[in-house]
Amino acid sequence: MSEPRTLAIRVLPQPGESLDSWLEALARRSWIPLSALLDALGLPTQERTHYLLTGLPPEMFHRLKKQLNLRTGVLEQSAVPAALFGRRAPHWRFCPQCLTEEQGRFPTRWWLPWTFACTKHQVLLHRHCPGCHAEPRVFLPRSVHLHPPGHCMRRTGRRTVCGADLGELPALPLPHGHPLLQAQDQLDSLPVHQRLAPDRTFSKVDKCLSPLMESLTAADLLSLNETARESWQKTLADLTDLNSGIGIWRLQERRRNILTPDFLKREYVESQTPLHTIAKTHGLPIRHVIRRTRELGVTVFRGHRPHTIDDEEWLREQYLDRTRSIEDIAQELGTSNNVVRRHLEDLDVPRRPFGTHGLTALHAKLDESLPRDIRAAAEGTLHGWLRLRRFQINMAFPTLTAAAKHLDLVPSALASQFLQLEQDIGTQLFYRSVRHAPQRPTARGATLLQDLDDSRVRALMQNALGTRLDRLPPPDAVGFATAAVDGERAALTVLHPQAPPPRHVIIPAPLHRLLSHLLAHRDQETSPSQIHTATGIPFNTVYKQVKRLEAAGWLTSRPETRAERPGGGRRRTFYSLTPAAHQAASTITRGPAALRKATEPRDESTDRTAGLLYETPGQEI
Repeated sequence: MSEPRTLAIRVLPQPGESLDSWLEALARRSWIPLSALLDALGLPTQERTHYLLTGLPPEMFHRLKKQLNLRTGVLEQSAVPAALFGRRAPHWRFCPQCLTEEQGRFPTRWWLPWTFACTKHQVLLHRHCPGCHAEPRVFLPRSVHLHPPGHCMRRTGRRTVCGADLGELPALPLPHGHPLLQAQDQLDSLPVHQRLAPDRTFSKVDKCLSPLMESLTAADLLSLNETARESWQKTLADLTDLNSGIGIWRLQERRRNILTPDFLKREYVESQTPLHTIAKTHGLPIRHVIRRTRELGVTVFRGHRPHTIDDEEWLREQYLDRTRSIEDIAQELGTSNNVVRRHLEDLDVPRRPFGTHGLTALHAKLDESLPRDIRAAAEGTLHGWLRLRRFQINMAFPTLTAAAKHLDLVPSALASQFLQLEQDIGTQLFYRSVRHAPQRPTARGATLLQDLDDSRVRALMQNALGTRLDRLPPPDAVGFATAAVDGERAALTVLHPQAPPPRHVIIPAPLHRLLSHLLAHRDQETSPSQIHTATGIPFNTVYKQVKRLEAAGWLTSRPETRAERPGGGRRRTFYSLTPAAHQAASTITRGPAALRKATEPRDESTDRTAGLLYETPGQEI
């Protein structure tokens, strides 16, 4: 086997220097890309930079020492175990002044999650580049020999990098003797090398950080500028993150100190407190609580605990005589369905078929004094009461489509439910709507609607449906649906001079265009010929429509005087909106959801009445 190749040009690593920093300096000195240097040394060229810090096996470090003829122990402080970072990749922080003074070379400590300040310059460390606003060393730098040291080498294209000078970032100063500086000084005294024991390291780090977090006051943070406070908050979030190494260790220590054998015996076994309640009370993830409970040999029950049913005759009566479902019995006893099934098997009770056949609703019997159609629709059916309620709601609307829209259902699904209801009762319940003719109940359907208004039936329906009971539609919704069905034949709302303004108005579709023009010129008088010229509506249509509006109290008319027409000829008739029409105009909107009471004040800045074109035929406006 051939001997490892050695390099002709060598650069010695500085004490405590990070491996990636030293290899980058060596690549610059040799005037080659960093990836070419890694290939020459037999090191893997991973995409992420931190693999050089945490991913190299010991044999590669031994080969590096031999290739570069380095002394024993020189590279020990250039790498750290991957276990220090947990499930999160390391984040690199830097001091701009140190980078400038050391010509781009930096220590391994800048990779550690508990390094947040530079005690030499008494500043907080930065994390992002001033040019690309990203972390500079996430990805392995390539052509480092073409760029000066201390610059951002993050790629911005196939052949371009950011190139911003990291040393130009403004300092984040800390006052002399600040608690963050004192804590960082203690943390810097901890050793850094490849053979660190994570648990022992985390224990020492926690002894420095816990007093800091407890003693750090709002006044200490107010002494920092806004950027420095944000930097510290991000560092603190990294330290306490449950995916970071020290965050995982802290959680494990807290779990070990809280979830002792005596605690679990007292709370979980004897008091029967659920594990999810224990986890929520003490701020621990439920998976960690379950894992710790199993480690201590305590049986973990999924769902409800096993329950013993002492009264076997009661269980037999409930299941066989009253035909209650297993789910209903289990809910009453506060146990699981499997417990009830197990006791039924022990009693040799024959089981009903699986699925909906075993539900209590299918076996419930109603009082024979109730109307026959009610019993036919609700007895022995799974959703009979729901179909009865929807039939009651449907008959309040002129069409099934309007009822389906109110119930937020597909019309075909609602039609299928009514078909099933008619099959259960055995007769047709209503006539479907046709053009300009709303749906209406048959004689049997009208009787069913009367039966549904009975107080006993309403109470049974409320008890059966509970929160699923749909409310009856309000009059506004029914009125809007009726006007939409009537379309062109919808009745124009009549305005009375002495009556209060209506809450909402109905304007048939043929009048939309004319009324929009009148509302746009509400303060002017106009004649049919002028309307015809401005809107293009045929003159005969305009004449008929203004007469219809005048008869309904929307317009008032006056003949043209001779003084206004000095040249003679046929005098015109001028029309203007009545005071009642001006008041009613405040209720005109695009749809029923936006109806406004006429008594509410109008906001002129948002008034969209003028020039509106109404699209829905005969809609309430």
